[in-house]
Amino acid sequence: MPPRLRLRLPPGPAQILLTRSRIPSRPPACLFCSLQCARPRPPSFFPGKQPLPTRRAASTATAAATRTTSDSTVPESTHIDPQRARTDLVAALDALQKHDAGPRVLNLSRIQLAIRGLQQAPGHEAIRVAVLGLTNNSSNGAGDTAKELLRLLLADPLKEEEPWEAQLAAHDARQPLIVRVRGHSSDGNGDAEAGNSSIASHHQQQQGVVTFATESELAEIEVESPGLAGHQIEFLVMESNLAVPAAAPGYEGSTETWEETVLVPTVEIPLSQTTGANTGRYTPVTTPVHLALIVADGLLGAASLATMPLRAAHDADTRSDIRAAVNLPHYNNDDMASSQYPFATCDTAAAADALALFRSSVAHAHAYETRWRTSGVSGLAGWLKAGARDRTDGSTKPPVRQLVASVLRNALTSIQAAEAAQLQATAKTARTAGSDAQSDASLHTALADWAEAAHGELQAQLDRAFAGRRWRQLRWWKLFWRADDVTMLATGLVTQRFLPEAERSVVYLAGRIEEAARRERGPAGTASAVALYAAPVVATEPTSPASAVAEASSGAEDSSVPPSSPPPPPPKTQWPTHIAFTRRYLLDETVPALQALAQKLVLQTVGSSGLAAALAGLTYLSAMGAYEAGAVAALGLVWSLARMQKKWEAARQFWEGEVREEGRKAVRAAEASVAATLDETRAVADAAAGGGNGDRKQTLRDLRETRALVERAQEASKRLK
Repeated sequence: MPPRLRLRLPPGPAQILLTRSRIPSRPPACLFCSLQCARPRPPSFFPGKQPLPTRRAASTATAAATRTTSDSTVPESTHIDPQRARTDLVAALDALQKHDAGPRVLNLSRIQLAIRGLQQAPGHEAIRVAVLGLTNNSSNGAGDTAKELLRLLLADPLKEEEPWEAQLAAHDARQPLIVRVRGHSSDGNGDAEAGNSSIASHHQQQQGVVTFATESELAEIEVESPGLAGHQIEFLVMESNLAVPAAAPGYEGSTETWEETVLVPTVEIPLSQTTGANTGRYTPVTTPVHLALIVADGLLGAASLATMPLRAAHDADTRSDIRAAVNLPHYNNDDMASSQYPFATCDTAAAADALALFRSSVAHAHAYETRWRTSGVSGLAGWLKAGARDRTDGSTKPPVRQLVASVLRNALTSIQAAEAAQLQATAKTARTAGSDAQSDASLHTALADWAEAAHGELQAQLDRAFAGRRWRQLRWWKLFWRADDVTMLATGLVTQRFLPEAERSVVYLAGRIEEAARRERGPAGTASAVALYAAPVVATEPTSPASAVAEASSGAEDSSVPPSSPPPPPPKTQWPTHIAFTRRYLLDETVPALQALAQKLVLQTVGSSGLAAALAGLTYLSAMGAYEAGAVAALGLVWSLARMQKKWEAARQFWEGEVREEGRKAVRAAEASVAATLDETRAVADAAAGGGNGDRKQTLRDLRETRALVERAQEASKRLK
């Protein structure tokens, strides 16, 4: 939130009690110079400023206030004490802004403005008015129109054009301007006589000159207005591009939110004015006000105002805190007064002509009255005076009461919205608690069913594959012409028969787990997975004792070699990959070994048979008979074939068993990985739900306490005079 303008510190309760009889003669309090520090302003900018009381006078005032307070502590009667109601309201608002939930449901700048107003004398509160030139889809002259309208509202027709009018007209409309209205000092016996005469004379020389506060660097003008003199009022003139915020669904709508947007304009202060360097950057400062007058220019401005949540012009009575006016030259304002448009119309050119005509000669009073009334400015002046004039009966000014009511109403709306959101989240958590338990149970059941189906599929598919025609093509006697087909046949068997359906099912199960995890944690906002699974790793062979000792001795000799870092954690995947990993292991490691064994056995058998035939030939040539030579050749051939049959059939059975065992290991590893992920996801969800429930309960307690404070403040505001 941008920083807020601090309000000028009001007089204490004791000073209010002692000076109540002479409050109307006090100069207007300065609210917009809250950017400044608490030290007094230069005396040349404040005519007739009362001197500070001495320490003794302050102590006497404090004692008097103490006696007055102690006298008021008698048993309560049926009469409502307005001062007691005012004190209770200030205490309730102060407790409300200091509460933990205050910044979430309150506009702190507005509630501080309300507290400052209530701390002033009843009926003499300082009133802030923002005159906003609407630049949204309007012409570029909205700021100049706002300045001209303010000049017409403050100008004294019985005097010649004053210097401040020229200063106001020459000011850049794009820069905020503070206009303060002070009391009459024409007789020289008012505020100027109460203060320093030299200060008054110096200020008469400086009247109408634009001055700058030392700290805030905001342009300021002090003027005299016959209709608003002594009523503690000041204006903020600036251009603004009002953006209507979206309404909260289900509650009072966008009027309250838009009301805060209009009544808390933001002033941008260049950083170069505070740091001395031209940085081109600005500091936004919020300036809450009591009343706001939105000024638009031409038909485009009227179209912009028509889209805003304003009340109709005939419904916007003198108690309205937001008024809108459109400068439409030569428009019949009598017709507009009876229309349903949410704004009033005025003709600043006609009003300026009427003012100049009356100043030229008093004889033009009738023409001035007619033109002034038809220009539409008189209605805005009446609205402004009705809200700003002091109350002699000690009642609170209507703008202050409206500000308090608006702050409390908006706070109550925000509390209702926050409570509804928290209760909805709690109800959603309660509804999903049972479904989450059912979901976990169903997921565990699905995991058990998948494991059972995977084991059954492994057994059935491999039995069918090893009993099939393709595997029978690798019998031992067919190796002589099938030795080169071992890789093709074994690869096809593993690819087509090694848990294809189980692999698809476990990916689907991982998707269900991911869906349940996202539902419990809420929208993740990214494409990354919530539930992750440990990827399978290849087990490395343990180091032999001799190599370990040699490695340790080499490390001791060379101390510059850094010690080995701990192994990194296993990688994570979005679904179990154990089946695919095992299939790849069988294809890359076991099938080539089986192919090499087949080729080796064929070569050994052919070599042994050839060696036996050569031995038989030598036997036949050594004068032995053909029978003996044939017996030697047959014995060598039979022995070679028997050896080939034994080794190949053993290799085939071993490979069949290895495929089955690796399949069982893959199923068990995938089942364990999914179970671990389910447990981890459940633990994280329980921890998040537990923390969220605790936070929601604390938030609801804070909101209920804040609601009680708002109701307490509303009760005190009803007793406010």
